[in-house]
Amino acid sequence: MDLADRSQAEIHEATLIRRWPGMGGRELTELPAGICEHRGVVPRVYLVGGPARVGKSSLAHRLLRSDGIAWLPTDVLRTVLRRVLPELDDLDQGDVPADAVGELMYPHIEQAVEVCSEEAERFLIEGPDIVPSMVPRLSAALPGIAIRACFLGNVGFSGDDLASYRGPKPQHQGASRAELDATAAWIRRESDYYRRECARLGLPYVDVGSLGFETAMVEARRHLLA
Repeated sequence: MDLADRSQAEIHEATLIRRWPGMGGRELTELPAGICEHRGVVPRVYLVGGPARVGKSSLAHRLLRSDGIAWLPTDVLRTVLRRVLPELDDLDQGDVPADAVGELMYPHIEQAVEVCSEEAERFLIEGPDIVPSMVPRLSAALPGIAIRACFLGNVGFSGDDLASYRGPKPQHQGASRAELDATAAWIRRESDYYRRECARLGLPYVDVGSLGFETAMVEARRHLLA
C-alpha cells in the first residue's frame, strides 16, 4: 500500500472509530433512507469479496485511481473491531471457512455499509469477510442504498502462484513448499465456494486464473460499474 492509500486507510479507520456505536464516538447520524449525508443523493456501495491473493485489493486500487471511488478494506474494519471483539483473533488462526467468517462479521459489515454510504456518493468495501450471502441481506436491510457486488476467485491457484505473488500483501515469503501448497489448496476450495454461491444467488463471479489477471480486473470493474 503506497503513502496515499495508507493515508486514506488511516482516515477510514479514524472515521469508523469516531462514528461506531460502543467505541466512545457518536451514534450513527439518523438520515432519511437512501440520502447521502453530504450530497442529498442515493449512494452506491460496491462490495468485492473472495479469498486471499485473488486481486481484491488490486481491483480496489484501480477503481480508486481510475474512477475516484473511495475504498475501505475490511482489514481496517477488523482492526477497529478487535478493540471490542477479541474473538476476532480466532478467525486469523488457521484457514477458517468464508461462510463462518461472514456470519460473525455480517452485522459489522452492515454498519460499515451504512457509514460508508454517508461518507461518499460511491464507496467500495473489499475483503475476505464479504461473502455472497451478505448481498441479499444487505439489500433488504438497507433499501435506500444501491448495493452492487462482484466476487473474485481462482479455482486453479497453485503453490507456485503463491510463491510468485507480489501483490499488496505478500505474507507468504519464506514459507515452505508444504505451507505454500496447503494454503493454495485452501484458496482453491474457497474460490469454489464463492463460485458455487454466486451461481446459486445470481451474483457475478470472476475467476482470475481462468481469465488472466488483467482481463479479470476489467471484467470485475464492468460488473460493478455497469
